[in-house]
Amino acid sequence: MWLRGLAKPLTNVTPPSCTAPRRTLCVASKPSYTDRMDKTGRPVSPHLMIYRLPLIAWSSVTVRFTGIFGSAVVIAIAGTTLLGGSGMASDAVQGVVATHPELVPAAKFAVAWPLTYHWLGNIRHIVWDMTVKGFNNQTMLHTSYGIYAITTALSAAIAIYSLPPAPPKDQKK
Repeated sequence: MWLRGLAKPLTNVTPPSCTAPRRTLCVASKPSYTDRMDKTGRPVSPHLMIYRLPLIAWSSVTVRFTGIFGSAVVIAIAGTTLLGGSGMASDAVQGVVATHPELVPAAKFAVAWPLTYHWLGNIRHIVWDMTVKGFNNQTMLHTSYGIYAITTALSAAIAIYSLPPAPPKDQKK
């Protein structure tokens, strides 16, 4: 019974005026901003095709890209594991390692670099957010160069350090 009382006000609703049919006139469309700037010869700014991003911006974009890439890899591995069984992903990796052992250092570097860069980049962003005072563009530029260099060095060290020991050679006497 009480539902009728709630529904009663809804029966007297008339359609809003915006649903009424409207007439439209054929009006020539105005050229877009980009078209107008093309005619004047002026560049559309800021536009990534003409704007040179500073290293600080590239560094920030790289942090975001490595995060997206890392998430995609985790989702792909999880999906492969769910759909193909628990050992499918590791079996595929072991198969490649067995057939192409010379690619192992490069593969380890390729895995270590985005993880290390994302980790160091996030630490840098946390430091920037927590200690805003004392930073200028020059300091941030130096940290951008530094993070690329440190990431490359750490990733190379991870790839080299985690290499398995060389098998012993047969010694003939």
